[in-house]
Order: sequence, then C-alpha cells, then structure tokens
Amino acid sequence: MSFEKHEKNGILYFTSSLFDGFGIPHFFAAKRGGVSENDFASLNVSTNRKNRDGKTDSIENVRQNLARGLALVGSDEKRACMIKQIHSANIEKAQVSCAECFDGRGDFQPCDGVFAHKGLAYDTLAVKTADCVPVLLYDTKNDVAFALHAGWRGTVGNICGRAVEKMKELFADAEIIAAIGPCIMECCYEVNSVVYDAAIKCGKSVNILSKEVERSFPTRYMAQGEQKYRVSLSALNRILLEKAGVKSENIDEARICTCCHTDGDGEIFFSHRASGGFSGTQMSVVRLRPTTP
Repeated sequence: MSFEKHEKNGILYFTSSLFDGFGIPHFFAAKRGGVSENDFASLNVSTNRKNRDGKTDSIENVRQNLARGLALVGSDEKRACMIKQIHSANIEKAQVSCAECFDGRGDFQPCDGVFAHKGLAYDTLAVKTADCVPVLLYDTKNDVAFALHAGWRGTVGNICGRAVEKMKELFADAEIIAAIGPCIMECCYEVNSVVYDAAIKCGKSVNILSKEVERSFPTRYMAQGEQKYRVSLSALNRILLEKAGVKSENIDEARICTCCHTDGDGEIFFSHRASGGFSGTQMSVVRLRPTTP
C-alpha cells in the first residue's frame, strides 16, 4: 500500500492505493490549484480562519475552490457535506449540503466526523485540515463512507474507534478499510504532558497497553523545565483503528508531514504550525462508489 501523488487541472493531491484498488473516489488535497490569495493561497476551503490582517477568505473563493476539488471525484456542492469542525470526537450522519450552507439555507454540522450511505441525499464527504489528521473510512461491502477530522482532542477521544463502532452498528458484516492522510508528523509536532497523559488515558479506556500508545511518542525531552514529547497522531490513530478491529493490512497511512514536506516548488500543504497560525485549510474528500447497473 502507498499514497500516490497526482496533479490535475493545477490541483496537487494524493490518493491511497488501498482505496484506489476498491474503486473508491477520494483524494487528500494539498494547497495548490485554487483561486485564493496571500495567506490562503490557493485551494483554501475555510471561511473561518483569519489571515495576518484579521480577514477571512471570501465565500466566493471557497466555493470555487471546493468546486474544483469536488470535480476530481465527479461531485458538486449540492451532493457534498462539509462540517463545522469543533475538535471533538462527535460523528453525525450527513444532513446538510455545502450548497445549502453557503446559500444560508442551512448550517454546517458542528462535529468532527460525518458519514453517508446509499439512500441519503448526499454521497460526498469533506473534512478540512491544516496539520490535524484526515481519516477516511469505507465499508467496501455495504458502501458506507466516513470522513473524520482528528486533531489531538479528537484522537484521544477515539474518534476513529467510534467511527468503526458506528460502521458495525449500521452493518454487522462491515468490511472496513481506512486511509490516514497527510498531517503534522513527529518530526515537527511537539506537545506537552497534557496530550501525552490524555493519550495514555484513552489507551487504557480501550485496553491498549501504555507501551503500545508510547510508540506514537518516539521522543521525549525537557525544554524550559517542562516535559515535552514528539508525537505522531497518525500512528496513534492507526493503533486505535487496529484496536477497534480494522485489520492492519486494511489501513493505509500516508506518513507525509504537512508542516515540513516540500517539493521543488516549495511548500505543498497548509500548515497551522509552520505558518504561525495564518493559513487556509486543505480538503480531504470521499464519495460513495457509483451504483453499478
């Protein structure tokens, strides 16, 4: 398994070979290929984050950027659901389209996970990240899709485990695969004991040994009299997915750092930490497979 890099219509994005093998429309976008400018340049999908001048991106820019991304999976804002992320472990069924929210006919759902299945009005799910972990899940037997935003709070709240549990509630015979997208990695993510202790507590709550959780914290040191750690939330979410019952071979992990990963043209991703808090957000999208005749 691996993540493959692509470019289409100026948009730089990645896909999971695991999801590709099952014909699941999806992608993890980088920040190139949109219309936004300055701190939001260029494929930004957030209308809430502020730039150095205290201003947000325009709805018009965000709608155009989202439309460009959704076109990669043959979808549009009328069929897509994007949530109002609140750094929780809450997961909801897709209930409001992006078009309704942008037009003021509805509100973005306040949660950090969203799911869709056949029979719902919306078949495309999107989450936004700028260092946090985007996780896509898919039940390949029953065509159920989940999109998760896992910041450190969502991660230690076991949003991945909750999603797997919900998938099994929907269909007891669920055959689940997962793709963990680009996010800030242990090379760049320094945390304190609050995050470490919360991770250990989360592990204990689902019977994961502390030494297993500690694999996600490969480095520890003292800085200015305080205990610090380097952590991989990507690795921790993998451990929680495996504990929830997803087979290791059914989890694809990008292990690409949004904070420091570059190419010949410079930075690839929006990064909250690298930008000092002034950046847009990139989208990660999954769509239900088209129904075969």
